[in-house]
Amino acid sequence: MSSPRWLLRIQATIWRLLMSIGFGLNSLQSPRPPSYDFVTSFRTGTYAFSRPGHLLKLYFYLPKGLDAKSRKYPVVLNFHGGGFTLGSATDDRRWAAAVLNNTSAIFVSVDYRLAPEYPFPIGVQDGCEAVLHLAANCEEYGIDPARIALTGFSAGANLSFTVPLMLHDHFGTDRASSNPLPEPPSFRIVSIISFYPATDFRITRASKRASSKRPEKNLPRIVTNLFDASYMPDHANVSSPFASPSAASDDMLRQALPFENIGLYCCEWDMLHAEGTKFARRIEELGKEVEHESIPKAVHGFDKLPRPMGVDPRIGPIYHKACVILSRALDTKSLKAPSMRNGD
Repeated sequence: MSSPRWLLRIQATIWRLLMSIGFGLNSLQSPRPPSYDFVTSFRTGTYAFSRPGHLLKLYFYLPKGLDAKSRKYPVVLNFHGGGFTLGSATDDRRWAAAVLNNTSAIFVSVDYRLAPEYPFPIGVQDGCEAVLHLAANCEEYGIDPARIALTGFSAGANLSFTVPLMLHDHFGTDRASSNPLPEPPSFRIVSIISFYPATDFRITRASKRASSKRPEKNLPRIVTNLFDASYMPDHANVSSPFASPSAASDDMLRQALPFENIGLYCCEWDMLHAEGTKFARRIEELGKEVEHESIPKAVHGFDKLPRPMGVDPRIGPIYHKACVILSRALDTKSLKAPSMRNGD
């Protein structure tokens, strides 16, 4: 029997508090992660992804020597983790620092809405709204909408794939003439960096745990049960490609994802390792250029855990490899990636 939504909200509130304490301790480790430069917000609903009126926040981290008047910068749009239920847009500040230090990009983290208050597909819709907002306001922010990369961790890594899938689906279908929408802005997603993603909700948690090399190293059932019940109250949605990118058709994956510059990093001891690896191989077989790596003896969210002895030494090399992909994608003028405008 599923838990009532009010109980899920109470549980989520408690875990959010505990998680914020953990990230506070993590931020004390040397080197200290940077703070964001500014926060902006906009109201959702312009492009009919969700009901209008929600104020969605974007956290901006700017490269040194920013000169938006004389040039346009590529942008890395990031989605934090937390099982679609926990976390915040400031959780990935160490990743932001790596991006700023190794690329020319502006880094933007999305404060998407969380379950159980906002279950599937609202988080995906917020991600789509964020992409389109940046593209539509590129002059104001000094960004190049033809050089957008999506990155994410865990649940956010899922969004790094499901957002382009939903964008492609939305602009590839006819819109009702009785409900005209603003002309969508042109944009181009040229890279996806996905750290330990959830890619298939069709697989039960029991099966995922059984596939793990070290089941005892995974998140406890009380937490994963909260995630699943909060984000996916209607089990019929597990087969949606906007929940499970592994459920997308081959044609959809070919058309919606970049042709190259995809990085997918899995943790060896994670219950999501098997599905992430399988998905990486599948999109590679579809002709995509994918860098896939399994991080030895790593648990889910290894790069976010507070460690008394300092930052996990595996973080730097993995982040650097991902930044090499980003730099190649964002700092190159001639790119093979699908452009999206009016279903193109």
